[in-house]
Amino acid sequence: MALILFVLPTPFLLQRLRDISCKKSAEMTRLYSQVRWLGQHNAGLVLQSVDANTKMTDLEARRQALEEELARTADERDVQRAAAEQKAQEAEAQTAELQRTRTAFELKEAELQHKEAELQFKEAQL
Repeated sequence: MALILFVLPTPFLLQRLRDISCKKSAEMTRLYSQVRWLGQHNAGLVLQSVDANTKMTDLEARRQALEEELARTADERDVQRAAAEQKAQEAEAQTAELQRTRTAFELKEAELQHKEAELQFKEAQL
């Protein structure tokens, strides 16, 4: 048969066990306090992250709206530019037509002056 020895704890061992238990209890209290602080800090970080994500979503929507407005403005500008170029071409065509008309008028005036001079010459001869 096997002999089983039971050692009765001595006062020294009991005190040692109490000291270890006290140290472990203090360690657990410190760790629970740390865990509680980390949990609160984590909750604060989660709220900051949610706030940052909300702001990013708002900024993205604003950016999209600005890009759409810029595209509309560019389209309007292009339409206005095309209309202005068309009017400039029409004005150039009108200017050219006026110049042709003026030149024709000046030629007719010179021709009339020449005929008038001829008539005056013929009247003077009569």
